[in-house]
Amino acid sequence: MQKFDDGYLFTDEKDLVNLDTVFNLLKETYWAKDRSIEIVKKSIENSICFSILLSGRQIGFARAISDESTYTAILDLVIDKDFRAMGLGKKLLEFIINNPKIKNTKKILWTKDSEKLYEKYGFSEDINMKVLFQKP
Repeated sequence: MQKFDDGYLFTDEKDLVNLDTVFNLLKETYWAKDRSIEIVKKSIENSICFSILLSGRQIGFARAISDESTYTAILDLVIDKDFRAMGLGKKLLEFIINNPKIKNTKKILWTKDSEKLYEKYGFSEDINMKVLFQKP
C-alpha cells in the first residue's frame, strides 16, 4: 500500500526500508538505542513495516507485529529529528491504523511519552491489564 501526501511517500513495502537509516534512527531512541543492526534487521524481516520516504530518503519508520485478525502491536515509530513537529508522526500513525491488513484488529502500543497524541487515535490505558515481560 502506498500513499503520497505533500511530496512524502507513505508505504508498507518492506523492500523500500533502508536498514542502515532505520538502525541509525532507532539508535537515537531511549527504547532501541542498544539494539544491534542484526536485531534491527531481524525485527524488520518479521514485521509489517511502514516507512515515510522523501525523494527516496527514509525519514520515518514504524513496524507492527500482528496475527492480522485480532491483535496488532505497533512498535518503533520514529521520525528523523530534522522532520519532527511537522505532523508526520500523526500521518504515519493514521497510515498504520488504516492499513487493510490490520485495520480491524485491536491495536496495542507501549510508550513512556506521547500519550496525548495516541489518545486522539483511540488509544487508552487499560488499568485492568498487566503487561508481563520475560527477558531473553
